[in-house]
Amino acid sequence: MLNPREQALVIWLIIFIIFALSIKGVRESIPSIIKSLLGLLIHPIFIITNSYIILVFFTMYLFKILEVQVIKDYILWIFMALYPLISRVSSRYIEENINKLIVESFKLSIIPLFIINEYTLSIWAELVIIPILVLIGGLIAAADRDERYLQVKKLLNYMLMIIGFIFIFVAFKGFSSSLQDATKIDFYEKMFIDIIGILLHAPLLFLLQYMCLYEHIIVRTNINKRSKKILAIVIIFLECRFNKKILQSNLKNYKLRNVETMKDLKIILQVKSEKS
Repeated sequence: MLNPREQALVIWLIIFIIFALSIKGVRESIPSIIKSLLGLLIHPIFIITNSYIILVFFTMYLFKILEVQVIKDYILWIFMALYPLISRVSSRYIEENINKLIVESFKLSIIPLFIINEYTLSIWAELVIIPILVLIGGLIAAADRDERYLQVKKLLNYMLMIIGFIFIFVAFKGFSSSLQDATKIDFYEKMFIDIIGILLHAPLLFLLQYMCLYEHIIVRTNINKRSKKILAIVIIFLECRFNKKILQSNLKNYKLRNVETMKDLKIILQVKSEKS
């Protein structure tokens, strides 16, 4: 069951989608969006990433790590926390430090944040506050670009603080009146879902970083067929493994643009590996 805040988010998301579809330009772009999504669905990295997520999900459920009451929270965590992490690693795979990223995810604020998100305002209050928060966030982002709006930014930050205090007060008041929740196992599973999720998906983030590096090397070659690209990923793995130094060295190799066959790729990778 969705809590009032989640219900409000869903309602506003539906309203946004309906509004977007009412715009002619958006409707006309739907076929190209669907085509892009279909291309994404058959991308090797997408297949591997989501296969891993599904495998972890069913393994946790099979071994009773994931109870029925927590499934909703875990799915929300996947979309609101895991996928943003995957996006971050995919876009910053060269400089991203996965170990540091994982450590950053273990915050002492997990417990108070869980209470704030679990014990919310009424559905009507959440429906009013969510667009206000979005508006304030947009205004702050705009004010950041010009020093003339420094005072406006301070005022908006004060408004955010007031709303934050309201959230905190209501949350801890709700928690104090529902202390019996703390005697239930699913209460702690929900609270530490971030930690459980990060630990179980850490291998995926490591793998994803190297898969992106492998693909970056392939993009620099003249290997275009999907079947050959998959074989090329295997060859890069066999030659470079998880050696980031060698992979980054290969990315700078201008000879990659002359590679057309698996044999050419293997020779160039072997030469770079020996030099490194």
